[in-house]
Formats: sequence, structure tokens, C-alpha cells
Amino acid sequence: MEHYFWLEDARVIAIPSTSIDNEEFKKPLTLSKESDVELRRIASEAIQKAKQSFVPWCEEEVVAQTCCISYEHARNIITLLKQDCTIPFIVRYRKQMTGGMQAEKLREVQESFEEVKEVQKKVDSILKSIKHEKFDEAAAFSFLNAKTVEDLEMLYAPFKPQSKKTLAERSKRLGLEPIALQLLDMNILLKQIDYKSLIKPQKGLLNEEEIRTGIKHIIADKISKDSNVLDYLRERKHRPQIRIQCSKSPSAEKEDRKAFVEGKKTQNFKYENYFNLNVLIHNVNAHQVLALNRGEEKKVLTVKIQIPIGVKKDITIFIWNVFFNKKYVESETYNFLRSCVEDSYDRLIEPYFCRQIRTELNKKAEKESITIFGSNVRSLLLTPPVRGKTVIGIDPGFKHGCKVACVSSKGEVLATDVIYPFSENRSNNSVSDAERIRRMVSSHRAEIIAIGNGTACRKAEEWFSNLIQNKVFNPYVVKYCIVNENGASIYSVTKEAEAEFPNMDPNLRSAVSIARRLQDPLLEYVKIEPKHLGVGMYQHDLPEAQLKKTLDSIVEECVSFVGVDLNVCPEIMLRKISGLSAARAKQIVEWRNKHSCFVNREQLLLIKGLGQKSYEQCAGFVKILPETCNPSAFIPGEEETKKKKKASSKVNPLDRTIIHPESYDTAMKFLEELKADPKTIGQQILVDKVESYIKFSSIESIASKFSVSKDIMQLIIDALKQLQDYDIRKEFDQPLFCTSVRSIEDLQVGQGLTGRVNNVTAFGAFVDAGVGNNGLIHVSKMKGKKLTVGDKVTVRVLSINVEKKRLELELLL
Repeated sequence: MEHYFWLEDARVIAIPSTSIDNEEFKKPLTLSKESDVELRRIASEAIQKAKQSFVPWCEEEVVAQTCCISYEHARNIITLLKQDCTIPFIVRYRKQMTGGMQAEKLREVQESFEEVKEVQKKVDSILKSIKHEKFDEAAAFSFLNAKTVEDLEMLYAPFKPQSKKTLAERSKRLGLEPIALQLLDMNILLKQIDYKSLIKPQKGLLNEEEIRTGIKHIIADKISKDSNVLDYLRERKHRPQIRIQCSKSPSAEKEDRKAFVEGKKTQNFKYENYFNLNVLIHNVNAHQVLALNRGEEKKVLTVKIQIPIGVKKDITIFIWNVFFNKKYVESETYNFLRSCVEDSYDRLIEPYFCRQIRTELNKKAEKESITIFGSNVRSLLLTPPVRGKTVIGIDPGFKHGCKVACVSSKGEVLATDVIYPFSENRSNNSVSDAERIRRMVSSHRAEIIAIGNGTACRKAEEWFSNLIQNKVFNPYVVKYCIVNENGASIYSVTKEAEAEFPNMDPNLRSAVSIARRLQDPLLEYVKIEPKHLGVGMYQHDLPEAQLKKTLDSIVEECVSFVGVDLNVCPEIMLRKISGLSAARAKQIVEWRNKHSCFVNREQLLLIKGLGQKSYEQCAGFVKILPETCNPSAFIPGEEETKKKKKASSKVNPLDRTIIHPESYDTAMKFLEELKADPKTIGQQILVDKVESYIKFSSIESIASKFSVSKDIMQLIIDALKQLQDYDIRKEFDQPLFCTSVRSIEDLQVGQGLTGRVNNVTAFGAFVDAGVGNNGLIHVSKMKGKKLTVGDKVTVRVLSINVEKKRLELELLL
């Protein structure tokens, strides 16, 4: 007797065929296929109906929820962003609208808002092009409600046009889709299919077995793209049992065996920590994810996501409940549908599931890496300048010698040379290398030697240390400092470098850049693409557009907050100021050259193409300092006289401060309250008056008196308390200067050292302790302290591996 199966809640109950009515399975099989035009018409009607009942969701609410901020602050920030306000401008001059939010958080809000706009744009694009027989009003409504890219990808998966090369698409082109859909919807049984009418002398239709295989591929494909199944997978992505496994790839094993036989070495050992990695996805760190990706790309590692049997069972049960619950099937159809579900899971769902998990891990790792890299770049850019010192820059090298450049305290190149202190390729000059350096120090009163941290750095450090110890430079006191030289060689061959030093060898330009990096790090580092600064974590593996956007924003933030002197600032620095572009920076320099100088900030409005919005964004970050402004030398142009509303040519002392022109009236009233002369701005006499006044009044009461917000009043007071030579970078640690050098072989476990943080990653911080190799302070040895690039630290040596040049440290102070 033939049995039918009753499917309920993933349970299978066998029932004799005589006890049920088989008439429902004797319906004629009808096949139909709408044209693309008809499918598009059906989709358009569904979209129109969905829009009639759809209430547009609020982008402010989505941003507020995503970034964990208040709705009011989200709304204010979005309003400011829509008005083309920059992050530095919002941070400094719109605190009252953001609750004093810092730049990092504002960038997060900005990214969230841009993702929301991207989702809306993609939804419009999809709805204009979608053609699918299953696309109805409910599906259209779901698309309109999508708020994240992830939601949109999940929704679009069932309707996305397939590649013609997939097994399902091949079967569809053979005309098997209508039958497969009828079978999937349980409108027919497997034995009702008329195979004879389908068999043809064509691959895929040659016999009954090929037809069934084609139908299976279509059903498996439909299951894998069902929205309910995809939603269920998204929920299961965070199951704690899922693991990520890694092993050494067969090709790497083969390569190492071959190298061993030949007595050679490979670079595969760099990934030895990951050859037997097996961790829960919740426990894998960002740097590990990025390392796995790189090792996999180089074919050294084999990486896979391990889905537990229990998760697979949950997913297959869910599929049965979605498609086949509470339905009768006979044994042949039941077994066939089981094979379809198994095929869908093994061939489509699990690989898709694993890709989604890897994608999510990658996104999180990339985001964390960019955040860390951005923090390191900010710290590097804000390294305090070494002012008033003549510096000798050294670009060390073996074969081609050490390139030398002596730079004055004002950044002028005084002398250049090439020496060969540890190379057989000696100079033809009869004067020794040590004597030539001594003469340079003596002639130009150089006090500091800046050594680039690239090739031959250690040798150069030892050589100069010996000169200092042997008192070669007496009576002059000379110290040396190791400087980050990353990107110097790249900059030295750019058009900007050629324009700055037209007749100088590119190698010597690198030495000049190294010296200037010590004198004014910000001015030199802005010339280099941030990704080339060497303070990141797998930055070259990160998405180029996302990395560049974030780092450009950080550079703009640093340059703007430090501020520039409008009359001497080079064009390359002006490009990085809030509200300015390369074109506007060029116009500013041209205007400055033509008119001799800027007398006040307001004259920026006279520059063609620089409108009110650009002026609003940049004005507070450029200064007119008395040392470089000579009103008597100002040359008015004919174009200014033709303007109906001509900018004033008067000097305004407030232009020396960070106070924005929109707050000048309030600042002047406050100066009147203090009975202070505006000309004393930047002098100690005014600082004393301000501090004396605020001793007896709160910020709130002062702000109320002048009818402004507390944040604006605080900014005015802080600006008037700053001396003329104030520099925000003074708050950070100075570079580390040395007179002698030690090697890793001289160290002992337990020994205390002082050093400077060179790089920060997710797993720890690298410290230059003056022994030629950076030591690592693992995060577990930081005692909960957060370190940044440039911090001076006291550490203890935990372990030394001389062969691998590895030094493990513990943070003390």
C-alpha cells in the first residue's frame, strides 16, 4: 500500500493513501510565463500601492538609534551636514547644537547619515528596475521600509537577476521553472510530472534523471533566496557556537618543503601564529581578521567558517516549516524535497551564510583598523614642533650613502651633502665624513640631528652616537632624534617637491623633509598621503575610498584646529583648512601675492569663487598675525573698487584669535566689559584681566549677560586667555632626544627603559626604547591605560628574542 506523509512542525507522519482524498493532486499542470514588460507592469503597480500606504521613516531617528545619541542632536547634526558644514567647524563653533560632541563621534554620525542616504538611493534604483513574478505590494513595502544596507541586501536577494552560468538559471532556460514552482508550492506531486513531454535531445533534458536534477537546482535556489530564510540566517549569524578556523595552506606547505630542500627560507613564518587558529567568531580580534585575509590572499593560509551541526539542523527545520508545513506528500516526493533542502543548504545556504559572517567580521575589523589608524595619524600630525633650532636631516642608506640636509630654524635649506660612513662606496672627497658633518654643525650652529627610521637607521644612529660620545662636535652640544621617514621618498618625486626644490636631487629632498618633520611635523606630514605614514594596522588592505575619506577628514581637523597664518601659510596647508579646496587655496595664494598681504579675514570674501559659505567654514581657522601683516604694504586692486560692498582694509585684532567673525560683536562687548584694549589680545595683560574677571562670575551668568550660549561664551573666554604664541600641540609630548645608543643584546629581562610610542594597534603599542627595534606592549600589559602615538612611556622588559629581534614590554608609567 502506498503511503502519504503529513508534514507538521518538521515532524513526518505516515498515512495510508486510502485514508485521504487524492483529488487535489490530480489537477492539470498549467504553465505560464509572463514577459519582462508584463513583470515590470506588475511591479510598478505593486510599488504604487505600497507608496499609498507607506509613511516615510525619519532619517534622524535611524541615525540617533544607530549612533546611540539623542534625536535632537541627530537632527541638528544632519541639518548642519546638509548645510555643508565641516566637522572641525561643527566641533568648534556649533557645540551648543551637538552637546559638545567630539570629532570622532561626529564622523560616526556623518557616516551613518551617508549610509541612510545611500540606502534611499539604492531603494529608488531597485524599484525602478525590478522585474519579478513574485514581487508584490508587501515586497515593495518592505523595500520602502529598509533602513540599512544589510536589510536591503537581504530583501533584494530573492529578486536579484542571476548569472546565466548558475545551475538554476540553466535549468530555467530549459523551461523547468514552472514545474519546479508548482512542486515547491505543493500543487503537484513528483509522479504527476509528464517526463516524456519534457525529454529532448538537449543537455539537461536527455532523461528523467537530468530533468529531476534541474528541478532540484531551481527549488534549492528558490529556498536559498527566500526572504524568511534569509531573515532567519541573519538572526543565526551571532550564534556563539560558530567558529573561524585557519590552517597552513597546501601550497605554502609545498613551498616551505621545497625551500628547506634548497636551503632557503620563505616569508610564510610571518603567519605561523595562525597555522592552527580555531576560535569563536565572538573572540576573534580585528588584527587577526585582517591578518587572516592577507594570509589567505597570499595563499599562505586556508580560512573557513565552521557551522555547528546544531545550527544546520535548526536552519533545515525552519525551511521545512516555511515551505512544507501542514501538507500531504507521498514518499517519492517527500524524499525528493528532502534532497532539495539538503542541496540548498550544502551548496547555497551554508556558503552564503559563511560569506555573510566573513563580511561582517571584515567590516568590523576594517572599521576598527581605520579608527586606530586615524587616531595614530592625529597624534603624529599633532606632534609638537621643535622651533628655533637648526636641524640636520639624515636619510640613511648603505649602497647610496646617507643623504644630508642642514635646515635653518625657518625651514630654509642651508647645505646638503652625501656621506658614506659605513659603505665601501666612499666619497672622492679627501675630507672624512665625520669632519664634514662637524663642519656643517659648526658653520650653521646645528643643535639636532634628525635620523630617518628607514634603511640603515640603526647603523647611522650608532655612528652619530659615537661622534657625540667622542665629543667630535665640541664645543657645540648636539643631540639626535629618530624621525618617522615614511612617505618622504614618495613625496620627494612629486610635482610639489619638484616645484619647491627644482634643482635638487630627489634623495636630498628626502633629507630636507626629515629635518623639517622635526621642526614642524604638521607642515611636512600634510604633504604625504596619510596611508604612507606607517602608523596604521594593515592600512594598505583597507578599502581605499573609506580610508582616504576618514584620513582626509582627520588631517583637515588637525590643520584647522592648529590654525594657520593666512599671510605665510603654504598652499598645500591651505588646502587642508575647513571649507577650502585645492582651487580655493590656490586663489588665496594668488590674491596674497598680488596684494602683498591680507589685512583682515574679511578680505577673503573679495576672492572670486570664495562665497559666504566657504568663508563661514574657514574664517575661524585662519589668522592674521601682526608679525606677518603689514597694512602699509597692502596693494588694493581694481576689482575691489568695483565691488558694491567692499571689504574693510582695517586691521581687526580679533583676527589673531580662534573667535569666529560671527561672534565678534559679543567679543568686543566682553572686552569693553573688561575695560581692555583689543590691541592687547595675545598679551599677558589681557590674560590676567580675563582670569581675574571669571573668578567672580560663572560662565552661565556671563553668557546670559551677553545673550549667547554658554559654549560660545566659553570659546571667547578661552581665546582671549591664549598668548600670541599659543599652539595646541604644546599639550602633547615632545620628540625623544638621545646622545647615546644601546642594542637589544645589551638588555636584560626586568630592566626598566624609557621610550616613545611609535604605533598603536588593536593588540598593543610599539615603543621605540632606543635599542634599534621597537618593543611591543601587549594590551594585557598596559594596565588599562590608552596610549597614543608620541606618548613618552616608562616600561619594563618582559622577554627578549635576539634572533627574531622581538622585545616584549610591560607599561610602568
